[in-house]
Amino acid sequence: MSFHDQQYSEKRDFMRMKMETTATLTVIADNVTHSVQCQDLSNQGAQVLCPAALVEDGAVELNIPSPTPGMQGLQARGVVVRCQTEEAGGYVIGVKFDSLA
Repeated sequence: MSFHDQQYSEKRDFMRMKMETTATLTVIADNVTHSVQCQDLSNQGAQVLCPAALVEDGAVELNIPSPTPGMQGLQARGVVVRCQTEEAGGYVIGVKFDSLA
């Protein structure tokens, strides 16, 4: 099925960019930071691979450093919307952004 054949409700409002980059994900409630692998990114959220399970609806901050010296990286706050066990180990975490810095 092509993108145009899908029901409108199934289409994403924003395109996701596939990537493999190291980032940090901080759980705001307990100030614990995890080193994560960002797998995809859009302006509404991200999917990361994390070594620990996180609570859904928990507030987090995602920091992705810029690969270009002198340019600001991404800093975003949001909530965990999904936490699923990954076959190879770790957890796939879905984050919906509330704000970008």
